[in-house]
Amino acid sequence: MRTLTLNHDYTDSLSAFLARLADASTWESLGSQAQAKRIDADTQVTVKTPIPKSELPSALASRLPSDVDLVEIYMIPGDVIGDAAEIRMTAHADGVPVEVDALITLNQVEPGTSLAVRAEVSSSIPLFGSMIEQAVVPILEKRLSERLDKLENL
Repeated sequence: MRTLTLNHDYTDSLSAFLARLADASTWESLGSQAQAKRIDADTQVTVKTPIPKSELPSALASRLPSDVDLVEIYMIPGDVIGDAAEIRMTAHADGVPVEVDALITLNQVEPGTSLAVRAEVSSSIPLFGSMIEQAVVPILEKRLSERLDKLENL
């Protein structure tokens, strides 16, 4: 298992930032397909983003179908008490033996919101799993970092 951490600050208030993440159009403006579904006070957002094979290690890309999507599922809280919130996220891609489990911690700070991501990347392949994880983490880190930057400018 490999761990990656990222941090980013936003000018939106905590509640405005959460509302933006719970809106499918936010994700669609980032080039993904998204569906939002209310579950009690929370919102489950499923995001599908195409993964170009050119971004994957060649040994992995050669074994995948041509149209692979990264599927992310976010559980976004609807009711926030105080100045902090947590979002749970899982991600996978069909045919890719890697799972991502992340905890996104948000804190209200003046004048906006501070975000911290801690993601654990694991592979189900015996013996070769650590090599796959090692190859996938930099790709995931780059894509996630770019997405966090783009969220600031929406």
